[in-house]
Amino acid sequence: MEIYIDQRIELITIIQTLCNYWDNLAQKYFNKTLFQCKYKENITQYFEKYKQNEILGLYKNLCNDESDISAFLTLILNYSQPPELNKIFNNNENKYEHFIENVRKFYAEANINYFFENNKNEYEKILSDFGNKENILKDIGSIFNYFDINNKNYKIIISPLILGNFGISIGMDNYILISPLEYKENKYIFGSNESIRNIIWHEISHTVINDLTKKYFNYSKYENMEKSNIKVSNIYNNMETIISEYIIRSITYLLEKDNDCSKALLDYEIKSGFNKIEEIKEYIIKNCTENNKFVKDKRYIGLIDYVINNLKTI
Repeated sequence: MEIYIDQRIELITIIQTLCNYWDNLAQKYFNKTLFQCKYKENITQYFEKYKQNEILGLYKNLCNDESDISAFLTLILNYSQPPELNKIFNNNENKYEHFIENVRKFYAEANINYFFENNKNEYEKILSDFGNKENILKDIGSIFNYFDINNKNYKIIISPLILGNFGISIGMDNYILISPLEYKENKYIFGSNESIRNIIWHEISHTVINDLTKKYFNYSKYENMEKSNIKVSNIYNNMETIISEYIIRSITYLLEKDNDCSKALLDYEIKSGFNKIEEIKEYIIKNCTENNKFVKDKRYIGLIDYVINNLKTI
């Protein structure tokens, strides 16, 4: 399992940063300004003369029609490393081929390989600030046993430009994207070892739970239930997503064995609007766990029903 900085993600997030995409989302959803750092200063300085490049206008138009904030992160991971950006996973999605062609063009015109080379030391610093690779990988190991999945299919990508964290599946490959929380005194801040562990558990869970919810969620059964009755962040914009988030957060809480860390995590989830974590965790233990592993069969339907019935009482 690798922990690294991926040039594909840096390429797309540089474009997004030049368009103020993540900064606008931070204002929209959290009423805050994203942190500034040495790396962003380098981007501002290097790309000043490319602010009128056509790729920026094209991206702004496309992102206005895309509600999924991870859509372009997922898109770029379907392609090989730049400059080639050859399609490596055939998902029969061709609507963004023109955009990718312009990304290739921008990479060449702006000589972005030169920018990457000049920022090698900054990338090494970001990875160093994230923490010791061996300790992190050892700390998160229990989730692979719980879900009965192979850690060789997972990669952790550190991305200093995005807002939040993401778990993305592309074919058999799974990518966990982690961003810093802050930048202070020339240091990228990712939080405590415990919070990093919880974040990685959470994002790995997405690669399993999202597919199960998509498979077993019956839209017609709950079509009259209003999402507006569910008091969680507006960043979660549909019932399927909210159900998955509740289950994922409950599983992360379940895996956290340290009493102090477990309490802190539960307090955080409640403050975030997820008030039924304790109840859902107990349901998962009793009904969706066998031999200390999460079951992935039709019993998941009962879990969905239990989550929704708890949401109705909020």
